[in-house]
Amino acid sequence: MGTVDAKKLTSEVAARHGLLIREDDPAMALVTMSEIVLEQVLEKAEAGLRNVLSDVEKSQTGAQQEALVRVQEQMDRAGDALCVRVQRDIDAGRLQAKELVVQLSQVYSRSAVRRWVALGIVCGLVLLLIGVGLGLELGRWLR
Repeated sequence: MGTVDAKKLTSEVAARHGLLIREDDPAMALVTMSEIVLEQVLEKAEAGLRNVLSDVEKSQTGAQQEALVRVQEQMDRAGDALCVRVQRDIDAGRLQAKELVVQLSQVYSRSAVRRWVALGIVCGLVLLLIGVGLGLELGRWLR
């Protein structure tokens, strides 16, 4: 803080109150003392304000760190829940795929049995026809 302009101060007192004060007047010593006291008070207030700001910054940093930890915990929980859900979906998909394979196997085995039965019948008919044909030919030769 700068010093008080003595000329400006004496002219202002003269203008307002009609009193002439010189620079060696004891009232000027009171002004200087008030100025020194005011500077000291302002320095203490500034130091106190710096301490308060420092405390606020520290508490804000702590609050930010706590919030970060909480957010990380929430993200971990959400990730774990997602992993559990995905694993459940995978297991359900495996079960459904297994059931489909079993059903397809059953369908295929039924159709395979039907094919073999049909093939057997056709082969039997062919053999029967061959036998009948051979029997008729042998009957003609032997006559």
